[in-house]
Amino acid sequence: KKFNVSRETIEKLNKYNDFLLENNKLLNLIGKTTEKNVFSRHFKDSAQIYDLIQDKSEIIDIGSGAGFPGVIIKILMENDKINGNVILIDKSPKKCKFLKELSDKLSLILKIENLRLEDYKFNKISTIVSRAFKKTIQTIDMLFKNNENIRSIILIKGKTYQQELDEAKKKYTFELEKFRSITSDESYILKISNIKLSTT
Repeated sequence: KKFNVSRETIEKLNKYNDFLLENNKLLNLIGKTTEKNVFSRHFKDSAQIYDLIQDKSEIIDIGSGAGFPGVIIKILMENDKINGNVILIDKSPKKCKFLKELSDKLSLILKIENLRLEDYKFNKISTIVSRAFKKTIQTIDMLFKNNENIRSIILIKGKTYQQELDEAKKKYTFELEKFRSITSDESYILKISNIKLSTT
């Protein structure tokens, strides 16, 4: 899949790449072996969920870390002139500082929250996105601690995705859409909605 973006957007992505590599030694934001292919390994991987987010009025990236997928989604929204809030949540003060500096560098309006996921109160309209965060059941547990009305969660998952789904199904019922990742044959994107505690 090709992403058609403007020259300005390409410039932004190049700046993001440089700033990420500059800070990686200190903050360990991405795996060392992926430093040479940030565009295909991280940017494209994050961008592939963009079209799955139907309502872009509020997108929350949990465990944002290096800004994947939230920052990439915001860059694409700006490219398409789509308004909407993107909120990045991370419990690490250092990573939040990096995200704040990155948003300034790229002139992006992002809300950055330095807190634990369990302490965040979500809006009913929020679409929650996540990449390389926790296991699926842990993610749902943490979200459900404070929130009854999670509309949908989009997770970028590696090869253990099926095991994780089976585990989550023991405790929760939900609707699931599954999409094969364009960046890895072993990875899938899971779109989980209408989550409820299982009554059985």
